[in-house]
Amino acid sequence: MIIVGLSPTAHESACGVLVDGKLVAAAAEERFSRVKNQGGFPTRALEWCLHQAGVTPRDVDHVAYAALPFMKERARDLVGFGKNVVFVAQATDNAQRKLAHLANYAKNLAFKSDWRGKESLILDALKPFELDKKLVFVDHHQSHCAAAYYTSGFDRCLVVSLDGYGSGQAGSFYLGAGGKLTLLSPIPYPHSLGTFYRRVTQALGFKPNRHEGKIVGLAAFGDPTRLYDEVMARFDLEHPDYYRYKSSQDPFFEKQLAQNYSREDVAAAYQRVLEDVATKYVQRWVERTGVNRIACAGGVLANVKMNQRFMEIPGVEELFVFPAMSDGGVGVGAAFALHADLIGKRPERLENVYLGPGYTDAEMEAELSKSGLSYRRSENVEHEIVDHLVADQVVARFNGRMEFGPRALGNRSILYPAKDPSVNKWLNDRLKRTEFMPFAPISLAERADDLYENVDRIRYTAEFMTCTTNCTKQMREQSPAAVHVDGTARPQLVSERTNPSVYKVIKEYEARTGIPTLINTSYNMHEEPIVCSPDDAIRAFKDGGLGVLALGPFIVDRAASHPSN
Repeated sequence: MIIVGLSPTAHESACGVLVDGKLVAAAAEERFSRVKNQGGFPTRALEWCLHQAGVTPRDVDHVAYAALPFMKERARDLVGFGKNVVFVAQATDNAQRKLAHLANYAKNLAFKSDWRGKESLILDALKPFELDKKLVFVDHHQSHCAAAYYTSGFDRCLVVSLDGYGSGQAGSFYLGAGGKLTLLSPIPYPHSLGTFYRRVTQALGFKPNRHEGKIVGLAAFGDPTRLYDEVMARFDLEHPDYYRYKSSQDPFFEKQLAQNYSREDVAAAYQRVLEDVATKYVQRWVERTGVNRIACAGGVLANVKMNQRFMEIPGVEELFVFPAMSDGGVGVGAAFALHADLIGKRPERLENVYLGPGYTDAEMEAELSKSGLSYRRSENVEHEIVDHLVADQVVARFNGRMEFGPRALGNRSILYPAKDPSVNKWLNDRLKRTEFMPFAPISLAERADDLYENVDRIRYTAEFMTCTTNCTKQMREQSPAAVHVDGTARPQLVSERTNPSVYKVIKEYEARTGIPTLINTSYNMHEEPIVCSPDDAIRAFKDGGLGVLALGPFIVDRAASHPSN
């Protein structure tokens, strides 16, 4: 059976293909268009995924789309609106706040009314492929949870979806057991942790749905206690199944905080409240179900510090976060959910997420020849990469197939030693980035216990860099550039199985320096997607003023100025 999975068209448009239940290709439209968080129909991603899977549109059995049909979604919206009106009426006696809430929510409902047009857009876009008759709608949060559950390898676990909005809801708690997902409780919109965090992101001057990660890093520099009580008062935590967020009672709340307090303290309070609220309910469901494993997805799960709190819940033995946790990966989840409903499916661990385009040596050399850069073919490119790293040089690495999801995992990465934190600012300046998080470490999997705490709980999900954890003394002393001010890091654990080339680099680097860790940051310029093609890699190399590019087996060393061959 061949199922195409499509993500929603509002933002992070993406596509994936399942062949007999196995994910064989997946990519976001942004990697082809070069527009960050590209929305609309993923035409180029769909064309590439079908080609990579070796199938034609006629071979496709179903197209799974991670949303509900217009009328069903609107019905959920209206039911949620009615329930929330009652909630707000009971929660406050302030008539002005009640009116502000009603106006805010009514505006949101009106904005979502264009979903009927988007439904037509999807059907129209599928017609040239002759796939419009094969479209199947799948609940958004069921799709998120299916992505997490069926790639977790956990037979029985709590499955959590948290994001801004999808299919009339803001999240869901499911029980995954025996290959089936059973809904425990939805989280109706607008009780949305995604909206909660998006609002403070915007109030602090950043772009919502894009820069939430900056708030996570910024929070470590502030005092969470200064505004904690005031921000926590935005939630009613008495509901037995899910939190209730009183966001729209005061639409100017976040702006007022941003004007009166430092952005570090505001970020710290929102981060702490997010962690506490989400962890309270996840822990409640862990206790109710008696599970010892958690699988998660949804845009809020990009918050790696919150994920660490989930991992540290008493009784939890293992946490997994789907690598493409936000809406860019929900289409793949819709495909998994549909496959499971039609013929059944058991959870299996991902071999890797190198599911995007790859290029031949000839294709890479052709682009280098056109670039005007001096280059040469290396007989042992990993050894030469280590030569440059030992000399404290930054290496841009392009190799194999592109990663699926928001993290660069060694195939579209910038690598450099983690010994000197000052290089973080230098590289951010070169790449025109404004970051508050340190760059993340990539470490040998067999050294993980020496470097990170609670590794057994995140050993699998850390292959995909989706959770922070506390660092050991050895890690803090050896690789301070990869350790945040709060003593945590977001590691990628690499083995010969997961990425032989990067593993070989770090293994030799450790042999020559005694350090089993490098910095791994995504290979892209500020506000651009991660590079996809050799041409993208060469352009970013030039624009970033980087010194060394390892493009497949080819080395570009500006300092050496080797003649092209």
